[in-house]
Amino acid sequence: MFALCQRRDDITKMLVQEKNRLKTPENDYIKESCQHTIEFLNNQVKNLDQAIQKIVNENPELQRCQKILETVPGIGRKTSQCLLCLIPELGSLNKKQVASLAGVAPHPKESGKAIGYRKITGGRSNVRSKLFTALWLLGTPSLSLPPFIASLLIMVKEKW
Repeated sequence: MFALCQRRDDITKMLVQEKNRLKTPENDYIKESCQHTIEFLNNQVKNLDQAIQKIVNENPELQRCQKILETVPGIGRKTSQCLLCLIPELGSLNKKQVASLAGVAPHPKESGKAIGYRKITGGRSNVRSKLFTALWLLGTPSLSLPPFIASLLIMVKEKW
């Protein structure tokens, strides 16, 4: 399942590349070639999604974890599948351990009486990026956010 998720991520990156190439073709042949490649890659993503979902459907424990993950706002089927692949320890760890594995737990820089800045380090960067994307999608007007998180997203969007 992990290999399928990795392959899906790779093909998604290829799709982004081809869509960017499609925006600036100087030749009709290149444009047509990009469109065919995009169509092929989209079919590959659909096939991989079906294969991943088949694996989840065959395993009751994965089904249970997927249903729990999908109750979280912003986490859909694809994100929950990726999280199940990337953090197979889900369900057997406490929330602090999962946060540390995902790379979102703050680690203090302290020594003796000196208290340093706490920042997130380590963890699995691909998990962190999936969670960031899910949180970013929560910033859409159709979904409600706690006021503090909404204000943070507004600050980030203003900087970009």
